[in-house]
This record gives sequence, structure tokens and C-alpha cells, in this order.
Amino acid sequence: SALRLGWSYELKWDGFRAIVSTEDGLRVRSRHGWNMTAVLPELRALPRGLVLDGELVAWKDGEPHFPLVSRHVLNYDLSVPVTFVAFDLLRIDGTDVTYRRFDERRDLLMSLGLDAPGWATSETFQDGQALYAAVCQQGLEGVVAKKHAQAYKSGQRAWVKIKNPNYWRRELEIEGVWRSAERRPRARR
Repeated sequence: SALRLGWSYELKWDGFRAIVSTEDGLRVRSRHGWNMTAVLPELRALPRGLVLDGELVAWKDGEPHFPLVSRHVLNYDLSVPVTFVAFDLLRIDGTDVTYRRFDERRDLLMSLGLDAPGWATSETFQDGQALYAAVCQQGLEGVVAKKHAQAYKSGQRAWVKIKNPNYWRRELEIEGVWRSAERRPRARR
């Protein structure tokens, strides 16, 4: 069924995952803890008192373009504009909300009105099949499915990601996984 009760669907953005905190100045970290704050001064204007989960995205011809966001984040090329696309709220005004349901956190996130140059809030959809078909037709990366009743699970892969098999970067990602596996030391028996 195209409509699965209790689920929301979002675009899978082709960028860098980031946890952004404005609780005590600006702090931006990758999902693995790398400090990216210095390369994202534009996020200093975000409202105070928040911890957000999202994706750093750069655009080419109106579509997410990973090489450009890489140039900004990895090569410190601040001439490349990026957008922080928030898709979850973890803390607000000192209150941890990660234990709350996704749909409740999502409502809180939407109430913040985060839509300005440099940041936006990811749109959600109720029809996952229609979104996936549109993503594939437009050549975008994929879809992320999230259960409404789910608490935020830091470090766990709680969301379901469905990638477009024809996405332009898919073969590069598969090759990267194989190379990474080849570099890992073999487990001793």
C-alpha cells in the first residue's frame, strides 16, 4: 500500500550529516564527531537554544550536488554556499526531546519556522511510493522512512533508507564500500 499508517517519508539528501547545536554558541559536528564548526560560520545566525539533526547540502541547478558540499566542508571553500536542512529536533531551550515520538519532535521542529538563507526544514510526505517514484524520475538519491512513534536513537540506524538504484553516485558509493572492506584488517581466527 502506498500509504503506510504511522510512517512519514522525506527526501534523502546527498550531503554531509550534521548535528548542529546553538545552546552555547555554535557547534557543528559530523555524525562521527568531526568538528565542522569553523567551515560553517553562516549557521551562527540560527536561533539559540537548539540541537538539530540534519544534512549539509550544496546545490547545482536546483538539485543537491555532493561534490560541491565536499568542496565547502572538506576543502574549506566558503565560496560554495551550503544549506543546513534540518530533519529532527533533539533539544530545545535546554530540554531533551529525544525520548519523544518522531511526530511530536517533528511538530516542534516545524513550529520553529527554520526557513532562511543557509537553513531549511526538510519536508515530509505521507505517500512513500509516490515520493520514491518522483525521486527516481528526477534522478535524486532516495527516500528516508520514519516511524511516527519512534524515539530518537543516537548512533543507531533506526530509519529506513531506500536509494534510487540509478542515482549518479551509486556506483561510486558501492566501489567505496568495497575499497573500505579491502583495507580493513582481516579478523584472526
